[in-house]
Amino acid sequence: MKLSLVTAATLAALGTLALGCGVADEEKKLDAPPTAEPPPIEAAPGRKLVDGPAISTSPVNLLADPGFSLVGRQQGYGAFLAFYDGATQRFELATTLDSRSPAGFGGAVALVRPANATDKRSQAVTLLTSFLGGAGPFHAEVWASKSNVAGEPVDFPTDGSALTVSVMDGSPESNDAFDLAIDPGATRTAAGRAWVLFRGDVAKPLANGGFFVVRTGTKGGHVHLAAPEITSDELAVGQAVRSRAGRVLAAARAKSPSERLALWAYRSIPPRLVPAAPQPGLVD
Repeated sequence: MKLSLVTAATLAALGTLALGCGVADEEKKLDAPPTAEPPPIEAAPGRKLVDGPAISTSPVNLLADPGFSLVGRQQGYGAFLAFYDGATQRFELATTLDSRSPAGFGGAVALVRPANATDKRSQAVTLLTSFLGGAGPFHAEVWASKSNVAGEPVDFPTDGSALTVSVMDGSPESNDAFDLAIDPGATRTAAGRAWVLFRGDVAKPLANGGFFVVRTGTKGGHVHLAAPEITSDELAVGQAVRSRAGRVLAAARAKSPSERLALWAYRSIPPRLVPAAPQPGLVD
């Protein structure tokens, strides 16, 4: 079959148009700037395992509330109470949870933040709790850190101006007190906060029980306390207690008048228990 001249001319025109479009498209591709490579996808940071104890101290700790869970809830034997130094005026402790502290996941951190404190001046606070005594010897320790009034970590003074920690004979007739010292080889640092360990041994029997006493200084700032502990050699062999390597006897001295006042105030406060919240489904 022969094509007419009109049909042949039409096909030739369409071919030329298609060829022209193809050339134009290729020229556009050559003139276009190169496509930018997409930025690489950053890998998500890997998970970091945190090592923290399930309980804040030894399970055979003689202190009833090493995790400060009774603060603001119960007063009396075993609970931590605090007073402004040299007075019977109560000081309200605060607590916070910080898994990076030496208490780990097992307890809270006590915050000693005196009213109207500055970074240079503060009113001293005495924090104390009672514990069952015995023949001993006793092994005491507590972790401490220091902040400015904004809550930012600062260096912990080692000259005793920031904190003194003591174990005291619970007998009103006894004048014996024993001061713990900073262990220079036990400092920990986490998230920019340095923790120092006060520790010491008490060889004297405490037949009438004892007191664990912490007194803050007057040089300003706030103090953080974690994982207070007292254990005794009367405990059954095989119980879990921390290493006593390098321990030294706590320095003996006489109780100060302000400490005697704090012990008297602690004994004088009647116990206060907070009722448990009602549980669903239980009938009185």
